[in-house]
Amino acid sequence: MKSFKALLLILIALSIVGCSKVQVNPPLSTSLGYSAFENMETINVRDASVGLVFDQKLLNAKSQQNIKMGNFQFDLGKSFAVKFIKAVSHQFKEVRIYDKAEKVRDQNVNALMRVSLEDIDVSMDYNQGFSKVSTEGYTRLSVRAELKEVETNRVVWVGTSQVNHTGGIEEKILTYQEAGRGFARGFDKAIDIAIGELLQQMQKSQNLEKYFKKWENV
Repeated sequence: MKSFKALLLILIALSIVGCSKVQVNPPLSTSLGYSAFENMETINVRDASVGLVFDQKLLNAKSQQNIKMGNFQFDLGKSFAVKFIKAVSHQFKEVRIYDKAEKVRDQNVNALMRVSLEDIDVSMDYNQGFSKVSTEGYTRLSVRAELKEVETNRVVWVGTSQVNHTGGIEEKILTYQEAGRGFARGFDKAIDIAIGELLQQMQKSQNLEKYFKKWENV
């Protein structure tokens, strides 16, 4: 009788474990991918300083979705911010990070850049085929960046990026962790494209070029 009760407890425990969700939290890359540099086209570090402020909506942007027995979660906002800081360092000799724009007034920087999230939509799908398993992730990302000259408080450049990206992987056997890494690669690519587009717009702005020359000649 005791052995039967012990066996019953083991079976109940196994059933509970089997029904629990698999937590999948693969970290997104903090390195810039080739697509970001491809969109930049030219790397030209100017002798100027900039203060960066990211809005909280952007920093807190996350994606979470339950697929079958997997609970997938991704920290999109922090990954974007880290990559953007690295990208801007290819444009400005000095980059300072602030949590509030008001803190820039007393600092010796040429410009203040605010980066905000306009819109984001993320979806993930996991499909079981006859002989293969595939994942597909979709990302719609809309970001805005505004650059002001600190001395005059004048807007000297505004850039926007709207990215729609779909990507996935296909394997004969695909674990939830592997699926998570596949989704992460797609999110990384969307972020790289958005950042590359913003930096490309900066480089092509004739008005911003005039201010760069002003700041470099001070």
